Amino acid sequence: MRPTLIRFLTYAVIASVLMPSVIGVLLGLGSLLAALGDDSIALICRYAALLTGVVWLLSVIATAISAGIVVIEATSRNETIDHMKNTDQRV
Repeated sequence: MRPTLIRFLTYAVIASVLMPSVIGVLLGLGSLLAALGDDSIALICRYAALLTGVVWLLSVIATAISAGIVVIEATSRNETIDHMKNTDQRV
């Protein structure tokens, strides 16, 4: 389960970093198209930017949750190993 969590965390971090750039490009393209008079495609760009913003927010939340799970799992794994080492040394 750990490699899957780390892969998911990696994808969530990448999405968290890239999505603001995508939002900026979509909003800029929408503004450019609105200035050129193509209001229907500009509206589509604005909605796409809104959808991308929602995905970005979800990726930030997913990053925080998955990072917490990975840290808790690593901590419990280290405590188990330390506990096993302590019992081995006593025998």
